[in-house]
Amino acid sequence: MYARQAGGRTLTFGVSGLLYRANVLMYDHQTESLWSQVKRSAVTGSFTGTKLEVLPSVLTTWGKWRKRYPQTLVLSFDTGYRRNYDRDPYESYRRNRGTWSGFLSSFIGHRLSEGDVALVAGIELGGKSRGYRLTDLREKGSIVDRLGSEEIRVSFDPATDSVSVTSLTGEKIPHVLIYWFVWKETHPEADLYQP
Repeated sequence: MYARQAGGRTLTFGVSGLLYRANVLMYDHQTESLWSQVKRSAVTGSFTGTKLEVLPSVLTTWGKWRKRYPQTLVLSFDTGYRRNYDRDPYESYRRNRGTWSGFLSSFIGHRLSEGDVALVAGIELGGKSRGYRLTDLREKGSIVDRLGSEEIRVSFDPATDSVSVTSLTGEKIPHVLIYWFVWKETHPEADLYQP
């Protein structure tokens, strides 16, 4: 999740429907610059190269969130659009990886393996990029590693299904939960953490 401020302006974002390095681009309504979600910067338009500030966020299930924060309010389903909001539009991606990995392979130039579609915590720090498999984090709970010149801790909280990344001094480090092949497409120099 990112702040909407860039270049002294507050922007309104939408989904462009375009892919860049196997990831959907956002666009801002004010200038129609296209923004890479993974790189958190504009790749075309008047904001090219401008970075967005990362905001704290959690990717978890509604049940776990509601248990932890029972007073949470949600937006109404009464949006004016005919859509079943109980249905996950990306469920088929997770269930039938073969179909969509074949489709995506044509964009990235090679066939995706099972390891390519693993969810990772992607971290970029000190000019270095690395992915940490969610399965490894769930199993270990916490991984201490060196990325660039910084020692970091990548932790998994089973109560919320969330990942946090900090320096060993406690400073929060931005990360993104993403498929490994997308992280590798946008960070070609990246490697995958090996336990």
